[in-house]
Amino acid sequence: MTERATSPNSAEFADWLAGLRDWAGKSPEGATAWREAAGQGLLALPVPATAGGTGTGYEAACLALEAFAEESGRSGLPFAMAAQMWACQEPLLAFGAPDQHSRYLTPLIEGRAVGAFAATEYDSGSDLLSLRTRAERDADGRWRLNGSKTFVTNGPTADVFLILARTAEGSALSGLTAFLVPRGTPGLRIGKDIDKAALDGAQLGSLLLDDCTVDDKDQLGGTGCGFAVLMHAMRHERAFILAPVLGLMARALRRAVEHARARKQFGQPLSTYDTIRQRLVRMHLSLMSAREVLYATARAGDEDSLDHGRSSLTKLHVSTEFNRFCHELPDVYGGYALLPETEAMTLMADAVASRYYSGTSDMQMKIISEGLGL
Repeated sequence: MTERATSPNSAEFADWLAGLRDWAGKSPEGATAWREAAGQGLLALPVPATAGGTGTGYEAACLALEAFAEESGRSGLPFAMAAQMWACQEPLLAFGAPDQHSRYLTPLIEGRAVGAFAATEYDSGSDLLSLRTRAERDADGRWRLNGSKTFVTNGPTADVFLILARTAEGSALSGLTAFLVPRGTPGLRIGKDIDKAALDGAQLGSLLLDDCTVDDKDQLGGTGCGFAVLMHAMRHERAFILAPVLGLMARALRRAVEHARARKQFGQPLSTYDTIRQRLVRMHLSLMSAREVLYATARAGDEDSLDHGRSSLTKLHVSTEFNRFCHELPDVYGGYALLPETEAMTLMADAVASRYYSGTSDMQMKIISEGLGL
């Protein structure tokens, strides 16, 4: 992609996006698809050119993730790539030292490595004060990490983990530190892919840290900066993690309209019945509403005016509209909704899942209400 394509409104970017759509419609599986998407520049879109990216911005990245999901019909792979973009690349970009950029950020952007952000624990999700993974200095001045993590997106195959650990007692504001831990580090044990009912193609795993030893140079942002790293990651992840959902909704709506036109009952196409037409209109409304909010937020990010309240509102709104959309979808198909080829049941599972990752809907409500002074 050339410098002239640094705007998502440019003709050059439109050509690039068309090429991505063409590739996504026939993309291969798994790691091959990841490397090929990265090779086309997808992971580099929101990263400034000064850091090795294309600098095309957040809006462009969201457009690409939406197109990828719409053309491929996949939910898990675009989600997994987005998780790396927002929870690994963004913190590295903001807090990483130059040597950390060259060692980690560049390979992530180019698809030569996969990143995973590990914050969630079995007894600590949104409650950071109950986080039990600890990092303590040993006699040699190195850090020894002990604890466990779960629901780590990309965990089973990741090459580098951004791990949040407690380095001091008291407030999460100063007691947490983020560490970059490469795969193969002694004391790091990586669990298998967790079975789940949604996000097919995204791998979620657990980590066990047993005297996993790292150095000061492996810290991201320095001792006590873990909360700032986490908040930076969450501000971007909550804002943009659901961009692929727009593509899934657009794909499902198009297929549902085609079904309503082709399927006949009582001698007439389903599309002639008001009940079906109204369902499709409500689905269209959900898609358009979600799209308007997410892309307004993406433009705010490109203008450097993205705050936590806006990010949470975007996550809450898009996930809510996704669930409303999927509430209507099965009744367009009737009993055929149970057949895998309609993708209705799969999409419903993805919609339910969207309410919980990057913070539950209740947590987003809490953040938004605090921003309102409540």
